[in-house]
Amino acid sequence: MTTAAVPDGVTTLPGLFARTVAEHADQPAITDADGVLTYRELDELSDAVSGLLRLHGVSPGDRVALCVAHSSGSWAAVLGILKRGAVYVTVETCDPAGPSEPAMRMGGATLCLSDMPRPKAHRCPRVLVIPLADAGPHTAVYHSAPHPRLATAACVVAPTSEADGPCRALIVDHTYIVARADGWAGEESTPALQGERFGYFGDVPLSAVQLSLWVGLAHGAHLVVLPSLTCLLERGLREELSRRGITALALPVAALDHGVRKEAEGFAALRVLVVEGDGLAPEVCRMLVGAGFDGRLVHVTGPADSPSWRVVSTRA
Repeated sequence: MTTAAVPDGVTTLPGLFARTVAEHADQPAITDADGVLTYRELDELSDAVSGLLRLHGVSPGDRVALCVAHSSGSWAAVLGILKRGAVYVTVETCDPAGPSEPAMRMGGATLCLSDMPRPKAHRCPRVLVIPLADAGPHTAVYHSAPHPRLATAACVVAPTSEADGPCRALIVDHTYIVARADGWAGEESTPALQGERFGYFGDVPLSAVQLSLWVGLAHGAHLVVLPSLTCLLERGLREELSRRGITALALPVAALDHGVRKEAEGFAALRVLVVEGDGLAPEVCRMLVGAGFDGRLVHVTGPADSPSWRVVSTRA
């Protein structure tokens, strides 16, 4: 379990990202189907998104929903929203019809960023939907002066549902994620992520691997958007991860359980495996080791609004 303090001089997620940009500006930040963005390029694209939001009247504290596929654009959107001092709401759908009204209403969003080129209609007519493609150099008007209350303000709202109860929205602040994302550096047992090709599956909701990916961005990892786990298993997981040069992987417990039972040896060559969620079965860990995995297994567990992690070394 890790208990981390907020690092000196960094109290917000834009601040955490700015530090990474300063240290790794020309290193690859994210690869998707369209190519590679360096940390500098991702920073510039997120500036453009921040400016686009400003042009549409978004103010600090406003909530902006995301209806985007996993890509460099989705992270530019997340960072751009945060740079504006606003809050991003994870709407786990990219339905061409647009975000559903219940999810938008629950998250309190009044605007939605979408990767649809020019949506003509959507299912929440009282919410403005802005195509992410509208962001460009002409909108890059972001200035880095921090809002004085931003650190303790909300940064993400994740609408959730309970099997036998009402829907609710989980709200997390900047300080919380910053402390935990940066806390890896303070633990001798934690694996270094700088330069690792840190893969995550495109069909996994952002909220399911959110902390893992912020850890990657905080430590100069190269995030790689992968096709679905099912797709890679059909092609041969080990071969596909090797072909794409993946050395670290983030996924929820349920996905790991499914993947290991289908092709345990597919994970053998990884140096770091980050798993989020409760219910990691000892049997799955034994199958991993038995199939040749000898890297570091990082298990993020506990309530979604108060997770902790432990690093398990499988090396002798």
